[in-house]
Amino acid sequence: MKIIVFDVYGKFAHFRKFYTNSSSLTYSVPPRTTIEGMIAGILGYERDSYYDVLAADRLNIAVKKMGPTRKIMQSLNYIKADSPGKLNYPTEHTQIPFEILTGDKNVRYRIYLHHIEEKLHHKIKERIINNRPVFPLYFGCAPFSCYMEFVGEYEGEWSSSSEYTAITTVIDTSKISKINIQNIEGAFMKERMARDFGNNRTIKEVCSYIYEQDGKSLDVIVDGEYCSISNGENILFL
Repeated sequence: MKIIVFDVYGKFAHFRKFYTNSSSLTYSVPPRTTIEGMIAGILGYERDSYYDVLAADRLNIAVKKMGPTRKIMQSLNYIKADSPGKLNYPTEHTQIPFEILTGDKNVRYRIYLHHIEEKLHHKIKERIINNRPVFPLYFGCAPFSCYMEFVGEYEGEWSSSSEYTAITTVIDTSKISKINIQNIEGAFMKERMARDFGNNRTIKEVCSYIYEQDGKSLDVIVDGEYCSISNGENILFL
């Protein structure tokens, strides 16, 4: 199968954790649903119109963190409205903590994807190569613009092994049989993120994922199959 590889990068990002309420906390990597929304923006799909065509059983997505990031907390003034009229003529405001993701250079991720429909796969690739998304891309919030950069298209094949394999992308914990903790130079993070949307933007599935905080590969024994691509990387789809 063909694997499209491209980078997305920007100065700031906010990928809101789905279980937060008044405080807006951010993940350190974009969930699959966020990347799915980016692909929808590249193709020009309207909001809530793409959940079937870009579902997890049709569009394979993997993501790699390309460097260290840090989080900063800011307070935002929101309108406090208990009636429709106060949206136009607000009398009160409320401050909400808002966590922002940034880095010393840029916040950057590498995206790997494959769509089972060849025509749609080719259309995505052409949009990325020509850097012509239909809608502007952003990192979770409209003020945080991001940009894309085509890396290449590679051959991918399903593989399996009973030995430790270096996986370069974010890993679904349900696909791990064993992890080599001794070889981890930094620290690995574990986060619980939405995997797919259903009708009316309801969350269909939630999974736990791990990754190294600076984006280094992790040595794991994969329970099942992983994808080996011709650039030498081994990846797991979200």
